Amino acid sequence: MRAGLIGYAYSGKTTLFQAVAIGHAHGDVASVPVPDPRFDRLCEDIQPKKRTHASVEIVDNAARIPEPGGARPADFAQAARRPDLLIHVVREFRSPNVPFHAEPDPERDHDAVMTELVLADLQTIENRIARLEKERESQNPGTEQYIHRTLLEHVKPLVEEGTPVRSVEMDDLEREVLQSYQLLTLKPVVVAINCSEDRIHEVSPLQEKLRSQDEPAFRICAEIEKEITRMDWDERREFYKDLGIASPATESLIRAVYDALGLISFFTVVGSEARAWPLRRGANALKAAETVHTEIARGFIRAEVVGCADFEESGSLKACYDRNLMHLERKEYVVQDGDILKIRHKT
Repeated sequence: MRAGLIGYAYSGKTTLFQAVAIGHAHGDVASVPVPDPRFDRLCEDIQPKKRTHASVEIVDNAARIPEPGGARPADFAQAARRPDLLIHVVREFRSPNVPFHAEPDPERDHDAVMTELVLADLQTIENRIARLEKERESQNPGTEQYIHRTLLEHVKPLVEEGTPVRSVEMDDLEREVLQSYQLLTLKPVVVAINCSEDRIHEVSPLQEKLRSQDEPAFRICAEIEKEITRMDWDERREFYKDLGIASPATESLIRAVYDALGLISFFTVVGSEARAWPLRRGANALKAAETVHTEIARGFIRAEVVGCADFEESGSLKACYDRNLMHLERKEYVVQDGDILKIRHKT
């Protein structure tokens, strides 16, 4: 899964990327571990020689946003379609070193960028409807072309009003149809409000607005987060304590990206390695086996499952087995977030 950083020039995208991606970057792409205290506790219990966190890919400056009043770059929509999720970095901080068209205004800038995404989707929808109208099959109820045309015609006026496609009520089949067009406003968006150090604890009007719409938004001082990554662990703890921050904002951001992508984690312990695996929420044990290895999925017999709550309460994996808290499940079992799985399979 890939998340792309977008936003106006000088909003702090690259600074945030450097803070999040330190030690994990390869050019403008980084595979960033997802913080998970549950997995850390499992590793403390079993002391594996190797531990592998689940991760998400972060791409710096994933799509060049057109500046206010400027022409839209020809590759803007195409580039913005590549990530599975967009992280919109919005500048709130003031700096005499940052050339900008106006004083920082997070609400203005967020609305302007979201409008660009809506306009790109509207163009895609109009073009597709025009092509479908020329196809005879699109006039016959029940055909694939008819279903696509009627759905796009239903969505079009809502998009014209500025409604993101992800906010439109639809069933799974309709969502699958629209996903085939790679509509930008169907993608989840996480907003990072890049603020100054002295305003890190404030709640801005943009945050309140986005929270009321169930859209994830975070305040983050990217410059400070970047500086902290250069410190050793003891210095970091003291620094966060002085700032009154419980954990790095970058960790909260990555966790929010993971959640917004609709992912959960399950854990495996095989030999001397403990590993956290990403899995779509609602997926079954067979899909989890396939995530580990396709051969394991082909030979799937049963899954030994220890629930997260049982592990937390018992204190160790061995104690869960001793107390018969492990349960056997078939391939249809819906994996729960934090499950510890041992997949029995034909070798």
